Amino acid sequence: QTSYSQKFLITLPTLEEKVKTDEGYKPSEEVDSEKVLSQPEDIKNERENLEKVENQTEAENKNQTEYSSTYIDKLLCVFNFIRPYFKVTFNDIKDRVKRSFIPIKNDFLDIVEKNPDLYGPFWIYTTLIYVIAAGGALSYYFTNSANNYFQMFVPVAGSILYSFGFGFPFALWLCMKIFKVEMKYISLICLYGYSLCCLIPVLILCSTGFGWIQWICLTYGIANSTAFVLINLWNLIKELEQKNRYIFLGIFGGGQFILFLILKFYFFGSFKGNAAPN
Repeated sequence: QTSYSQKFLITLPTLEEKVKTDEGYKPSEEVDSEKVLSQPEDIKNERENLEKVENQTEAENKNQTEYSSTYIDKLLCVFNFIRPYFKVTFNDIKDRVKRSFIPIKNDFLDIVEKNPDLYGPFWIYTTLIYVIAAGGALSYYFTNSANNYFQMFVPVAGSILYSFGFGFPFALWLCMKIFKVEMKYISLICLYGYSLCCLIPVLILCSTGFGWIQWICLTYGIANSTAFVLINLWNLIKELEQKNRYIFLGIFGGGQFILFLILKFYFFGSFKGNAAPN
């Protein structure tokens, strides 16, 4: 018989049983000497990889810094290039604006030859953008009881005005360049920019929504702008051959006519019962 003490005797497992039951503990497994010897090489390789990553990161940061500095340098070069064209006095701007409203004299280019400015044209275009957006929205509101289209008109007016203000003079300059007529691009921007100044009060009147007022005001505004540019460029235009002269006048007249159509039928084209532009 088994005694009471033997029933509750705790026996420890043998070494073989321990190997079978515990996979994590294998006393019979011999230590691999090659793995032990290879550990310093692994550490060395890991350090080399870390150094490569650090060097690569430093190179990327250096390239990014160089790119940023190059980009800033380019911006500074552009700023330094256009800065002289913003040095203009209030009296200069006032005199140039007056001449644009009364296109009689042809000495505008002679006045701005030494000091053509971009300050006046830039703010004329910017003012026209908000006048067109606000006036067009009011026109649709008065005639159609529509919602406020101001937010929709601002980006469209900005794209059109800045494109016409800087792109159209470039097309005219390129045309004159082909026809071998000497003319500064900055002077053409200045001339065309001030020619559109008369559109500011014109477009304010167009916001009333009356169709006949819009037709009269826009016709006057575009005609005044066209006359101002042609009168001041006529001494150069008349030097062209007859064929080239007609080409230049056709390009300029076509651009002005397109601007007239956009202003009338997109921004101020609302008649009672018509739908607003999408």
